[in-house]
Amino acid sequence: MSGKIKSSRFLTLLSTIVLVTGSISCSNSEKPITKDTFVMGTRAWITVYSKDRTEAEKAIKKAFREFYRIDSAMSNWKKTSEISRLNSLSGKGPARVSEELFNIIERAFSFSRLTDGAFDITARPLVTLWGFEGGKVHLPDHAEVKEALSRVGYTRVSLNRDSLSVTLPDGFEIDLAGIAKGYAVDRARDILENCGMESALINLGGNIYAMGNPPGKDGWKIGVRDPLGSTRVVARLVLRDLAVATSADYENYNVINGKRYGHIIDPATGYPASGVLSVTVIAKEAITADALSTGFFVLGPERSKEKIDTTKEVRALFAVQSDSGSIEYIKIGEFGPTCRLTLKK
Repeated sequence: MSGKIKSSRFLTLLSTIVLVTGSISCSNSEKPITKDTFVMGTRAWITVYSKDRTEAEKAIKKAFREFYRIDSAMSNWKKTSEISRLNSLSGKGPARVSEELFNIIERAFSFSRLTDGAFDITARPLVTLWGFEGGKVHLPDHAEVKEALSRVGYTRVSLNRDSLSVTLPDGFEIDLAGIAKGYAVDRARDILENCGMESALINLGGNIYAMGNPPGKDGWKIGVRDPLGSTRVVARLVLRDLAVATSADYENYNVINGKRYGHIIDPATGYPASGVLSVTVIAKEAITADALSTGFFVLGPERSKEKIDTTKEVRALFAVQSDSGSIEYIKIGEFGPTCRLTLKK
């Protein structure tokens, strides 16, 4: 038995590489300022174009502080976090939470409804059962899966906005890993905008927001990585005032008895989702792209198209394996001036 566990999301940032090499001409004397940090278990980068380097650096520091704050409140790995406190009250009746946490849980449930439960922040017992997020790597039997499923289901969690309380059934846990990074990116965008920044690229572990556009360009260039795991870029996006996130299992999986099992679990069956190699979601908000990239990975392209047709403002690029063994790319949604997609041959 062997296991391999790495980061679950990865986008090759072509724009960042270009900016670092300085090959973009800045005729209006705006210069790129890039800072990075490690937070929420991953690497974060923010690049800002500004004529005032001091103000840009201050804005980036404020955004990073917001990342740290959100991590301290919403990390399941921190025993003192608000989400850990909530989970410790599972089965003990209504637990009062902050308005911020209540709003995020409520928003997460809206994505659960949109995806017919394919995205579910109560699926932590299943993720742990399969050996992810601190669980023991093993092949669970049917009884184990059934037992874990009995502790999963967002519809069984009660929310009361009047009292800002959350009631978790006994044994239930909430895990915000599939939505917190997107939320943090949106908060960082708000901070940069409030600080007067107009052109920035925010990247938190592959959850990205393209704010405005670099000088002389019509958008930020972002590359989508090979769904089979190589560093080759298979598609190029040019985005302006949009978020993007990718879900795939090529870097976060376990190998058990010679068979590979991905980390994205279908909350309906209790088993790893199959049929999709990767899905990249583009949306107006990073929280939407973050949550739906997971939900759509479980749903697959056909069912996801029905959801995208409903929302209108979401686009997706699926990578699936055809019957012949080749990779097929499926575009869903309306791509246009602020969201251009080019598949590389």
